[in-house]
Amino acid sequence: MNEAELRAEIAATLKFRNAADLRAEISDQLAHLTQKAGALLAAQAIFLVVDTWGLDHNWPRAAVLVSIASLVVAALIVLTLLRSIYLPSPRVDDESAFAFEDIFQFGRVMASRAARFNVALYLTFLSVFLLGVSILVEPFI
Repeated sequence: MNEAELRAEIAATLKFRNAADLRAEISDQLAHLTQKAGALLAAQAIFLVVDTWGLDHNWPRAAVLVSIASLVVAALIVLTLLRSIYLPSPRVDDESAFAFEDIFQFGRVMASRAARFNVALYLTFLSVFLLGVSILVEPFI
């Protein structure tokens, strides 16, 4: 979501929901995304072991090396999701504007992290696909 879309979504939601509840929901979603990122990082480590095993057992070198490269890039992206952040308080005088801007800050973090998680997930899927291709091609080499 771009900034205008995110602001519009928050405004529409706040018409029917309490700001504290919406902030808590986004905070919970951020925590869940962080947990998923940790699980993805653990899975990537397992796939990296399989990649190195495949290199030792003469799987197609190009496919395995691209698989390793995509896993490393994906792992680096996932690591950016596991760092702590500090969001300064919005500098506004109105209570409702404060709540809106506070939720907006959390929403921006959520949108950014969700996009990065999806990129890392797709790179991991590419790596696993390449592993599958390597397994199927290996007997014919």
